[in-house]
Amino acid sequence: MISYWPPRTDFVTSCVDAILSNVGAEDDRCAKVAAEYICRKRAGEATPLDKIAVKHGASFFCAYQWYSRLYQQGFRYPKDRFEHLLEAVKEKYGPRVAEEIRALYDFLRRKEALDGLKTEGVVAALLYYAAKKLGLRYDYVRAAEEFGVYPETVAKNIVLFQWYIYGII
Repeated sequence: MISYWPPRTDFVTSCVDAILSNVGAEDDRCAKVAAEYICRKRAGEATPLDKIAVKHGASFFCAYQWYSRLYQQGFRYPKDRFEHLLEAVKEKYGPRVAEEIRALYDFLRRKEALDGLKTEGVVAALLYYAAKKLGLRYDYVRAAEEFGVYPETVAKNIVLFQWYIYGII
């Protein structure tokens, strides 16, 4: 009996395929290493370029050259998880909401209110605040579902941020 297993279609694999087909280097191992590094960074993973190169049997030097080339062509990743989530918010809700979240995030970071909090829970709570400030109908349960966190986490963050925003702390 012959069984067929479909190819993996997770985010990293589809991202690598998209980058490689865009630059026309589907068969180049070094290009694949560089593309996988960029895609893993986009997914929030911290796998170093040299470990990915070893996995694919490519030299670190040629993988870095490809990474440099891809970077110059505009294939980049957000600097951190917050930037990645903010891009998603901007695409879905528009730049006004994203700007409001950025302003609240910067304020709370200066106050050191974000230490030890999960980024998804922070962005969900800030999305709730931004939506309320801009007059949009949005509740914290919906925010929690959208970012894959518990509603209790978002509610806790909303209360915590309220203390900082309104000057109680």
